[in-house]
Amino acid sequence: MSGIADELNPERRGYSLASVEELINACLDVAGAKTVLEVGAFRGDLTARLLEWAERSGGSVAAIDPLPPEELLDLLAEHPELELIRETSHETLASRELPDVVIIDGDHNYFTLSEELRIIDERAAQDGLPLLMFHDVWWPHARRDTYYEPDRIPEEHRQPIAYHAALDPEEPGTATYGLEYEWAAAREGGPRNGVLTALEDFMEGREDLRLAVVPAFFGFGVLWRRDAPWAGDVAAIIEPWDRNPVLARLEAERIFDLCTRIGKERQLGKARARIRAQEHLLRELLDSSAFALGDRLSRLRGGGHAASWRQRVSEILAEGEAEDRADAEEEKKREEREASG
Repeated sequence: MSGIADELNPERRGYSLASVEELINACLDVAGAKTVLEVGAFRGDLTARLLEWAERSGGSVAAIDPLPPEELLDLLAEHPELELIRETSHETLASRELPDVVIIDGDHNYFTLSEELRIIDERAAQDGLPLLMFHDVWWPHARRDTYYEPDRIPEEHRQPIAYHAALDPEEPGTATYGLEYEWAAAREGGPRNGVLTALEDFMEGREDLRLAVVPAFFGFGVLWRRDAPWAGDVAAIIEPWDRNPVLARLEAERIFDLCTRIGKERQLGKARARIRAQEHLLRELLDSSAFALGDRLSRLRGGGHAASWRQRVSEILAEGEAEDRADAEEEKKREEREASG
């Protein structure tokens, strides 16, 4: 998907920090950033925007992803200036020179982020922290861990885990329908649980630091040193959005609509599966000699005037097939419209 269709796709945009690229770019510019490290590039939605910024500003971009998906590898092929690091964030942060800006959107759990912050803080002891940006500092990750690979997290630092968990903002446990994660904390809240909790614990007693949280697209966080030469300029950009109640209400409505849509899609999928099973059974009945005999007996008892069961079943199946063809054609047209963008 590309062009305007990609820009208007709310699900794809909502899951990426590219959704707030204007705020990110503005902060990079006023901070005079020249080197940016992205932790957790995934499909490269934000990475592509950062490369555009780098081309304009003369900066450089490095992205961490131990198992880069195909979309990110395609982006790398198009942009050899991108440095792709196939290590964990902890390995990279501990071994390379810290950049001007670190954008953290990796494994969304307390342990992983706390270790990232600890490593950065220790290595930046002399010069002070770089400008830090974070994704998923609002629901659902603010107060609930999720894990890409739970075995990488020491057992004593893992929350009780739910497998294939559906998360809904109205349910502190797991829900029947909602945003789905392969591995997530079984319950929301409590100590050492979630991204925002990790940030708040890191900042406890640190009057030298400022954290702003933009409650949109699952939450965008910015952390900076109050004594940084560019601190006032970053504050002027971000603070008007910090925990803005209007944005928070809009985000709550967006999440409600998203969870509702997902629930309806899951229910529709189950209904379609039941229909497919029923259609399969009906086709088997049509081929059954016992059903054919029963159909003839029924018509004889009805004086030859009763409608044939087999004919009625065939008509029902034909209607379903016609509807499937119409749906498939409409889906094909929609995909062609999006592709032409």
